[in-house]
Amino acid sequence: MLNRRTLPLSALRAFASAGQHLHMGRAGEELGVTHGAISHQVRALEEQLKVKLFIRANNRLKLTRAGERLLGAVRDGFDRIVDGTLHLDPDSLTGTLVIGCTESAGANWAVKLIGEFQLQYPQIDIHVLEVQPQQKKIPHEVDVAICYGKPASGGRVLEELVSPPVYPVCSPRILHGLPAISRPEHLGRLTLLHDSQNQWSRWFAAMEAPEPENVRQIHFYSTNLSLVAARLGFGVALCNPFEVQEDLREGRLLTLLKKAIPESHNYYLLTRMPEHRSLRAQLFEEWITRIFDQ
Repeated sequence: MLNRRTLPLSALRAFASAGQHLHMGRAGEELGVTHGAISHQVRALEEQLKVKLFIRANNRLKLTRAGERLLGAVRDGFDRIVDGTLHLDPDSLTGTLVIGCTESAGANWAVKLIGEFQLQYPQIDIHVLEVQPQQKKIPHEVDVAICYGKPASGGRVLEELVSPPVYPVCSPRILHGLPAISRPEHLGRLTLLHDSQNQWSRWFAAMEAPEPENVRQIHFYSTNLSLVAARLGFGVALCNPFEVQEDLREGRLLTLLKKAIPESHNYYLLTRMPEHRSLRAQLFEEWITRIFDQ
């Protein structure tokens, strides 16, 4: 019978890696051992538990139902161990703070907030990890995540951070020599810069205006790239005020029409439960919440 004294941690670690990759070779590469060593550990675990954890189906490795249940339990157990080691001294400012944010948020406004926070608390070692827009599962090692789109809470505290508007912006130099743009349909004179989150069709529909026909368009996979193109004078982009506040202040971009629609998704703040939250994470949460409450 399995108990704390007989718990085969090495075998469970090998099983978890094999279960994640569904491949003994890749599991071995991850753990720095041979394919055979992983197979041996998994077989030994199956013998100890007296249950089959993997089957071969169409020359591919597949978890059995028992294997799926065990993989979930092992992942949760290892996550709790990692969480415990990260919070041995939760009241100390000296240590690591892991912040997650999207590429667009990081490049356009979050880096400034994080940098200013680090100047205030230089003893904190900050690591910034990328999370994707609308990513549901946020990695457990992230202490505080700034999410675009509502993620799964995963036993953590989730709160709405801000619900900003989006509006058209462009470089002032592309307007030289053009008639004044005073109505939505006038945007057909410019190249429309699309991104993966805010599409122009939604903006024109909200304005109750027809989308211009035969208009020049560029489709980017991220808001960050559409904003780079707007700054370079290649067209007009949709964005929220946090993404362009420095550009508007310094005159690199200007707002067209000032007709806004809601962002496709809200921003959320995901943090650990209070009893597992370090002082470092608590201070950063208070820092960013205070800024958005202004």
